[in-house]
Amino acid sequence: MDSYILTPIIFAILGGALPTFVWLFFWLKQDKLNPEPRKMIFLAFIGGMISVVIAMWLEKIAFTDGTAKLLTIESLKTPLLWLKDYGIHNNIAFDRVLLVSFFAPIIEECAKFLLAITLVLRSKHDDEPLDPVVYMITVALGFAAIENTLFLIDPFVKNELINGIMTGNMRFIGATVLHTMSSAMIGLFIAFNLFDTKIKKFFWTIGGLLSAILVHMVFNFFMINNSTNSGFLTLQSLWIIVIVVLLLFEKIKKLRVEKI
Repeated sequence: MDSYILTPIIFAILGGALPTFVWLFFWLKQDKLNPEPRKMIFLAFIGGMISVVIAMWLEKIAFTDGTAKLLTIESLKTPLLWLKDYGIHNNIAFDRVLLVSFFAPIIEECAKFLLAITLVLRSKHDDEPLDPVVYMITVALGFAAIENTLFLIDPFVKNELINGIMTGNMRFIGATVLHTMSSAMIGLFIAFNLFDTKIKKFFWTIGGLLSAILVHMVFNFFMINNSTNSGFLTLQSLWIIVIVVLLLFEKIKKLRVEKI
């Protein structure tokens, strides 16, 4: 491969993946007393990377066909018209608004969860309340590593170094945290009901998935707004969720001790 193309790709990979390892190290430290097997963490991270491919494929289908199909649903016409007006006001194409604030959150959260439950959440190593939270966060960071890399390739190929660095920084404090927190929410819903009946666990897990999708939708909706204040307040709210998750982490540690 030509070095003109290879070098920017390498920088994009480093800029996209390395920050996720910083987050991964931070969250794994929260479970240092009884850490998960490295092979399971690796599997969860790879699962998150694979889920990007699934999400991109489904989002492409949604972007081309989903908008037209949604417009045929009578009960959705009013909110869809509101979204269309919102897009016009912010100079954003309607199908783009719909993809970012509706299709993408549903597809991405479901894809991450699908890979998590397929690869790690049903294993013998998922036997303590903190385990599903750690696994879901790891899957999310695997997803973010690839997604961030893809976002960075274009500015680095165009030799827009400053733009690339700014994009990387914003994704480090924004999108990466979003994916981590939304997936952590699913893990938390599972964790607090890990010892309940299967039917209760099922409904609580669905509740966690729906909550993750809702948070993702709200974040994306306000971040596509051209207003700086809107973006700043959205990031602030996201970091409040980080604090809440950290507090719940500590509560789950006590729950593990109580159950043991």
